[in-house]
Amino acid sequence: MAGDDRHWAADEIVAPALIALKAVYDEIRGDAPLATYTALPPAETLPGLADLAVVEVDADRSFPYQAIGAGYRRTAAIGGAGLQPGPDGRIRETRPVIRQHFGLALAEGRPFHVSVTRWDGPKILQYDRLILPLDDGRGSITHLLVGEVFLRVAKEG
Repeated sequence: MAGDDRHWAADEIVAPALIALKAVYDEIRGDAPLATYTALPPAETLPGLADLAVVEVDADRSFPYQAIGAGYRRTAAIGGAGLQPGPDGRIRETRPVIRQHFGLALAEGRPFHVSVTRWDGPKILQYDRLILPLDDGRGSITHLLVGEVFLRVAKEG
């Protein structure tokens, strides 16, 4: 938000692709509280495309994915089954921590950034995750633009 003096966690982003993505988001947002879904530029022009996902915000908060980059899909698969289609063929977010992060972005109504440290067997991995709420131009959040970038192996196995 223009003139907002609150400290936004998204100002602490480490991954260059997510820093660039936040800059694009802020540019299309302008003085509005949130960027609109319809104002997003073509996907192929977004920074870090492979590490991005677009998630719908539906009434039951099942968070169906509309688009998933190859890098995002790869990081989602570490330590588990990954993102699997449901009976209707749509992939929905089922990981509890990610669903919690999505919920926080919705509750706050602003970008949400978190640095994630995760164990994968004996290894410790670190990621940057940025969740950018997109609204319909009337204040209702309809989509989330999510970037998740692998940063490093913090501890080898």
